[in-house]
Amino acid sequence: MVSKRIIGALFVVFLLSGIMGIYLANALQPPAIQIALVDEKGRPLTEISKNVGVQVQIDALVPTREVYRTIFLGSLEKPSRLKFWDSGNTVKISLSDEKLQSVLYEWKRIYPKGIGSSLMISVWVLDHENGKLYRGFAVVNYNTAEVSKGIKKTVKINIHKLPSSPLEAATKSDEVAPLGSNRQFYYWKTDWSLSWRPDNYIEVPVLIVDNKYSSSGVINAWVDVIKEYYTRLGLTVAYGYEISEKSTPRLDIYGNDFYTMEDKYYFSRSILLAPNEKGYIYIYAKPYHLHQKEYYCTGSLSNCVPTGEERIQEGINDVETSGENDIVGGSRNGLPDSGIMNWIYSGTDMKYATALGVGDSKSLAQLISDASGACSADFGIGIPIGALAVALSGGTVPPWAAGLSAGIYYTSSSSLNIYGGIQNYGEWNGVGQDVSEYIYLGASTYTYHVGTCDTKVPIGIYIESD
Repeated sequence: MVSKRIIGALFVVFLLSGIMGIYLANALQPPAIQIALVDEKGRPLTEISKNVGVQVQIDALVPTREVYRTIFLGSLEKPSRLKFWDSGNTVKISLSDEKLQSVLYEWKRIYPKGIGSSLMISVWVLDHENGKLYRGFAVVNYNTAEVSKGIKKTVKINIHKLPSSPLEAATKSDEVAPLGSNRQFYYWKTDWSLSWRPDNYIEVPVLIVDNKYSSSGVINAWVDVIKEYYTRLGLTVAYGYEISEKSTPRLDIYGNDFYTMEDKYYFSRSILLAPNEKGYIYIYAKPYHLHQKEYYCTGSLSNCVPTGEERIQEGINDVETSGENDIVGGSRNGLPDSGIMNWIYSGTDMKYATALGVGDSKSLAQLISDASGACSADFGIGIPIGALAVALSGGTVPPWAAGLSAGIYYTSSSSLNIYGGIQNYGEWNGVGQDVSEYIYLGASTYTYHVGTCDTKVPIGIYIESD
């Protein structure tokens, strides 16, 4: 009879060899994008209940009119007990995947040295044990030149941020079947009849100043972006139910927690305004307003019905540059086109920020914080994408979108910052008067979730002084 010691030793050898085999198998795998999905408490999404399935859609940003390209649409399930080491919560996309390679090709054509880009991750957590469907989203950022080494990230998704809904009775909890079968799944699709993006780079105002009255001082205003830090182009995401059917929909808006693009840019412009003069600073970029609808599909993407859940994405998928990442832009006298300004007015409320004595100046971050709170400063310089979309879409984008904005800001290891400001010169070279200036800043009519705060964010940094 074989002794218990020998049996125990054989078991240990078997276990160690199995573990070593798993380690070697993982080590020898080619580089890939690996994204482990956990909830806000750090639990794998596949383990939030005893009977749960997770459906995942990953859309990659591209610098074209397509804006996003879906590179993954599938499901996650916790494996059998034999794979006790695997929670089943990781999405893996091979770097040789044709869809991923097509995305990287688009970026390499414009940015051969690489650029910080992003993946929009949408999840549906099907909790069969409790009969609930949870939705969530997150953004994963990566460098297009460094992705060849692979990406391995754990991504937290707050599945309780958005309202849950009863689980569709037709949704099965069996093992995932590929598209083309009778499997039921959810999918976000852009409705281009309600969306807008320009054919090419357009003039995007980032700072607008109206030195409104004749009894005023000379005003100087400026925007600076410096290469010492990474500049981020923010993404705003708004959710609502059947918002395309409403003239004034209720929107749940999120900003600043994520961004579409990142790089070390340079940009510096200023405007000097006498009393009764107006001016603005602009950059050339490709902003977009995407109206997306959620669908419940059976078998394939050609057999889907809308659920009523909808979302808006406001962002930038490319910025025109010259030389060593110098953002192309400039400044002009007067205000932007009246059609655009009318919608900026429509989407903003003017809020008192501060009073500037003669010679006094304040940074844009301070002005935004004074007008709307510190969280608004974290949002950065507001880009009036909603107003641009309403004005330039030819009626495609509805008026309620005018109050939507996305931010530009840059980051160091310790803080988020926006550089720029405004100064009251008073009387200067015989022009203007030595009087205090009262500064008002245009803030969105909508309330945004920015970090841990709910706040009104700036739109195009529209400033009035009197």
